[in-house]
Parts: sequence; structure tokens; C-alpha cells
Amino acid sequence: MAASPEMKAAWQKILNTALSGSAEEVRQLKCGTCAGPLQIVFTPGERASLTVCCAACSAAIALDAGHEAPLWVKSLGPDITTGEAT
Repeated sequence: MAASPEMKAAWQKILNTALSGSAEEVRQLKCGTCAGPLQIVFTPGERASLTVCCAACSAAIALDAGHEAPLWVKSLGPDITTGEAT
């Protein structure tokens, strides 16, 4: 089943925020498919990656993230779940 334009836009916003958003913006992200909490993992290295996976419905996306960690990693750490109390 193909994703709707709205769902594609929701996931694009999630990726944009995960790559360049503030810690507060990232903490507020919800799944673009079911609005559940997201597990977001930045894996550093020569081929750094960013993985976003819904804790509720398992919708997921992964991509190469460049060499520098997103800004939120410094304050939140490289592996977070959104919607949790800090």
C-alpha cells in the first residue's frame, strides 16, 4: 500500500526535525503513521546513520546522517524515545 501525501509529509517533517531540530522539538515528535512515541537513534562514525522507529506500530526509516551528530544528541544522548519524561 502506498503512503498518502499527508503521511509522506509527516515523515519528512520527522526526519527534518531529527536531523536539525532542537532537543525540545525532537522530544515532541510523534509517529507519522499512528502518532505513537518514536525511538530515535544516531549512530556516529564514518558512515553515521539516523534511525527513527515507532515504538507502537513499528513504522521506521533510516538514513545516512553525515559526519556530525544532530544538535539534540549533546543534551539528550544518541538513543532516545520521544514522549518520555525527562
